[in-house]
Amino acid sequence: MEFGYLPVCLPEYPKIQLYLVVVKGFGAEPMMLLTTEPMRKNREVLWWAVSAYVTRWRIEETIRFIKQSYQIEDVRVLTYERLKNLMSLVFACFFFAALWLGLKAKLGILSLHVMSAAKCIFGFADFAYYTLAKGIKEILMRFGKGPLLRKGYQATDQPAQMNLFNF
Repeated sequence: MEFGYLPVCLPEYPKIQLYLVVVKGFGAEPMMLLTTEPMRKNREVLWWAVSAYVTRWRIEETIRFIKQSYQIEDVRVLTYERLKNLMSLVFACFFFAALWLGLKAKLGILSLHVMSAAKCIFGFADFAYYTLAKGIKEILMRFGKGPLLRKGYQATDQPAQMNLFNF
């Protein structure tokens, strides 16, 4: 990977100093980052700008993963407390998938079984959490809809909502 920078200005704002950081080797095309942070001929300063952008991009990918895999935008709850409780459970699931399965070598075999349960035809995605989430979903689908729905549970029979966490 090679990277460097060039001081630039926009024609509409010639007095505002900008810096164009160019990174080759990150993808097929060079990645270009435009920043107001002062750059110098110091590899550590340049690498800070590149790593800050990559970290930001990983955060965006993680948010998109959580929204898509757990179908957050399709969830309907009636109170803010229920939303907080639901999000706490979703983040607990994500923590399990991201940290516990991702970092513990002893659970490598389990994660391979979960990924194979996803039944991916074209292999695993570059962002492996999609495959893990699909595998967990496939495994949980084997258990049906849950005991409450099988016993004729009605939405009006809901007990009072408890706070899962206080924040």
